[in-house]
This record gives sequence, C-alpha cells and structure tokens, in this order.
Amino acid sequence: MGVADAMAEEFTYFCRCDVCRCSLFRGDNWYHKPGTNYDLCARDFAKLSAEERQVYVNIATSSDLGSQQNEYILEINQYLARCDQCRKAVSLGDDWYHKQAEGNYDLCAHHWKDLPDATRNQYVNVYASKVLGERKLQYVLQEEIDIAERDLVMVVLDVEGTLMPEAWLELQKKTGIEGLKRTTAHEPDYDKLMRYRINLLREHNIKLSDMIEVVKDLKPLPGAKEFLDWLKPLVPRILLLTDTFEEYAMPMFEQLGYPSVFCNSLVVDSDGFICDHILRLKDQKRKAVESFQRLNFRVIAVGDSFNDVSMLTAAEPGILIYPSEKVRKAHPEFPVAKDHNDLRAKIGRILSANKQILPKKLADPPPLSATASSRTMWLLVCNVAGFLAPEPWIAVQQRTNIPELKVTTAQEPDYAKLMALRSSALRTNGVKLQQIVDIMDGLELLPGATQFLAWLKPIVPRTFMITDGPEEYALPIFDQLEHPMVFCNFFEADDEGFLKRLITRLKGQKLKTVQELQRLNFRILAVGNSFNDIDMIHAAEKGVLFRPSEAVKKDHPEIPVVTSYDELKKCIAQVVETVEPNSKKQKTG
Repeated sequence: MGVADAMAEEFTYFCRCDVCRCSLFRGDNWYHKPGTNYDLCARDFAKLSAEERQVYVNIATSSDLGSQQNEYILEINQYLARCDQCRKAVSLGDDWYHKQAEGNYDLCAHHWKDLPDATRNQYVNVYASKVLGERKLQYVLQEEIDIAERDLVMVVLDVEGTLMPEAWLELQKKTGIEGLKRTTAHEPDYDKLMRYRINLLREHNIKLSDMIEVVKDLKPLPGAKEFLDWLKPLVPRILLLTDTFEEYAMPMFEQLGYPSVFCNSLVVDSDGFICDHILRLKDQKRKAVESFQRLNFRVIAVGDSFNDVSMLTAAEPGILIYPSEKVRKAHPEFPVAKDHNDLRAKIGRILSANKQILPKKLADPPPLSATASSRTMWLLVCNVAGFLAPEPWIAVQQRTNIPELKVTTAQEPDYAKLMALRSSALRTNGVKLQQIVDIMDGLELLPGATQFLAWLKPIVPRTFMITDGPEEYALPIFDQLEHPMVFCNFFEADDEGFLKRLITRLKGQKLKTVQELQRLNFRILAVGNSFNDIDMIHAAEKGVLFRPSEAVKKDHPEIPVVTSYDELKKCIAQVVETVEPNSKKQKTG
C-alpha cells in the first residue's frame, strides 16, 4: 500500500522554504515545484514572476504532492533497522523492505531485489512507520549511539539440549539404563552427576568406544543448523560453550560446522573405561562470558539447563531454549524460546532494536598466575593478513599505485602513525573509502590456507583469528574460511566519502585476547608476522613468526621463523607432541 492509500490524518507533512527556511505545512503557505524538492512559502512565492509561478502547486492536501508524498512525511521518532543480509542500516523510505511475518525480518533494496518474485511479495516497503504495525516501537532509534557499537556482539551457546540431543540420553535409549536419564536439568552439581554416570557405565560394562558409536549418529535438533546458518553472517563471533567432553563429542561439533568449542576432557583407563573427568575450568561458561566482556564484546548467551544459569546471568541478555519445567520455574527472569525459529526472532529483535546493548559491569580479571600451572588444552591464536589471506593494504596499493600504501605493520610498528599515513595518501590521490572496500571484498585466501586449517582442526581444534584491519576486509575472508570467530576493527568515512579513521575496537586486542584465553586455562600457540603481533607471540606458551619481513626478523631473533605451511605444521606437531605426548589414554591411563 502506498501513501496515497493511507488516511491523510495519520501523517504530518513538512518541509522548509528554500529561500527563508520557514516551516511549511499543508495549506495556503506551501508552494511546491513538482518533480523536485523546491518549496516556497507564500511570501517568497509571490516574489516570482507570473511565468515562474505556473510550475508551482499549492499544497492544500497531501495529494497535491503526488508521488512525492513519502519524501515529505514528518515522523516524530527516527526509525532504523538492519538488512538481514548485509547489515546495512536502513531507515524509512525506498531502501527498507520489511517481511510481514512474525519476527524482525528486514532487507535493503539491493537484497530485496535479489529475491525471487514469490518471496519478494512477502515484503512491504517501509515508507512510513505505520507499515511496521505493532512492531513499530521495536524500530525506534531510542538514543544517539555509534551504530558500530551495536555490532560488537558475541553469541555463546550451550550444545547438548540446545543445538544437539543430549548424548547421555541417547546412550540411555540404546542401553535402557534408567539412571542415565539424569542430566544437568535435574542435577545442578556437574561433578556429582559425572561421578554417578561413570559408576553406572562401569557397572554395565560400557566403554568410551560405545559412547562414540552413539554420538557419531546424532543429528542437530530440528532447526538448529538453519539457525546457525542464519546467525553466522549477522554475528560473526559464535562460540559453543559445553560441559561435555571432547573425547566423544567432536562428531557433534563437526556436524554443527563450528570449530570454536570450549569443552572438558575425560580420563580413560587401559581397558577403555571412563574412569574420571577433568573439568578444564570450574564454572567455565560464566568465566568465558566474563573474559569476552573484558575484550569489549556484548554477549548473548543461550542454554537450557541449570549449568547454563551462571553464564546466562553474566551475559548482557540470556535466553533459555527447551528448558525443563524445573529450570523454567527456578529462573523466570530469563525469556524462553520455544524453538529455534523463536530463538531467531528473539535474537533478531536484540540485534535490530536500535538501542545500545548496555554492558554489564566487568568482572575483575583473575591473575594469570591462577592458571599458569593448570593450562591443558591447546588453542591457536593467529593474525590473518599475511598468514591466511593477503595483506589488504598491499592489494589496495597494487590497484591504486599509491607508493605510501606499500608500508605495513611489517615495517612500521606504530599503527596510529601508519593509518594516518594511509588516510592522507588516499585523500591526496582522490581514492574514497568505497573503492578500498571493493578491493578488499574481492581478495582470495592465500594458496594452502584452507588445507592448513583442515590439517590443524583434529590437532588443535580451537582457533581464534584476529586482525587489526577493518571488518570490510575481515568478513569476506572469514566467509571463505567458514570460520565463526572474527576479531576486527571498523572503518569510518568522512562526509566526502574519504577514509577518516580506523575505529579500534580494543587497544592491544591481540595481547589481551591471549591473556584472557590463558585465564580460561588454555595453552596458547600464537602465529603472526608483523610488529603488532610481537606482544601476543611473547605472551603465548609458544610463538612463531610466519614469513616475517627482514625488519621483524632482525628485531626479534628470539622468535622461531617458518616460511611455509608445511614448516608450520611440523612446528605445531612438535610442540603439541612434546607437551602432550601420544594420546590422552597413555597420558592418563
């Protein structure tokens, strides 16, 4: 429906005289030149010659504006949404299309036009707030904020009961052991629950291999994989937080397609029986949320059981999905998603509810020494540019032939100075930000990067990738890598479209990320190639330079250097094997 079909009294039409700037509303004081945005008050209209006046129309009613009515609607509130494809901000007018269905589904004109006709007809153009109906209040821009601030979001999810079936319940179905029906939804004390399960397994002669056979056939809960596929381009920082055990749960994680998983481990005796469990970190879910909040992220947490409550409480918003009645009654403070479509709607509202997600008060960081002697699982932290993907500024230099852009952090350690140099050189040469974005968007992975990550996953199945570059470079690269953990910064343009500055999400983010992951009881392998990677490499348990510049090698001879993925593989295998030889069975049996 267009404006012409709407009741005129539902809208206020407004403009200003192009000569004296007085306010104009419908009536004798407003004269409009059709097909333009030229408008005059009666006094300035009277100053025109009789011939000049003939092209103007007196706006006595809104219909006098013809097809331009939308351009003159005065909204008391400012409304804003995000395109669900590209995350571009859209406001009232031709560029905003809203799906008339439950939930906040919105597209910019570009992505709306890409839809097939049948799907496109489900959307309406949001020419005025009235089109949004009852959802109108969800789109009101409620405060003056930096829009980029709303993108600093991480979603953390429990796995069993949230995305996948409960492995222990599936084992119960296969074995018929009644006692295996007990889960964290019934027993909040996880240590007590696991000791109970381990005793039951031995009593019934069930080994780890039996558990693996059950788990490998499990499929994601209905709608779970589709939910993750929807979420990934909107929030490119997704972490699975589970109290389950990597010895049998890896097939579940693979089906979900997410390598970033924090979990626990088992002790297996020489006969193949589970004899103990090792909690990597007590209350790890809550502590993980607090660590990422200290890294300047707003955390949305999703779970189903008592052992998820502490992380839901710590998160900015926490959401329950499929909780037991006991959990629901004990914690009425959390909204409940009835299924993954409902969860999508709830998270969609959070992401598009044009107000800042107010951060929780940060928890004090525990000293690094608290976990120095107990870190167990390996986790790789790496820079992206020059390791997995090309240096973006070198690519821009090759396309623009601006010599100053040849300088990178491999030569200039002062990042602020480097960005000032780039901004000045681009303006001098008339290169605007959109041209830079288009170049970065077309970059391909370095040869061998995908194969290296495939080799790495079973050896070090947790990888965090960080770049001090902008999301315009990072997001397309991470899409190619199919990796859901993006730590990056943001470009900002000036009024003329030139690069104004790079907004740094967190000063010293690489070093701080390593430290927070060490607080979460991980041993860190760090890989970089530039001066701005040195701090994280020094802080890690093991650091490696990958194809560094001569300047970096000369200044840091203490750091091992590799020149190929094959050399790096040997280095990583040696490190992991040296500290954690052979298999966990030999280590703990």
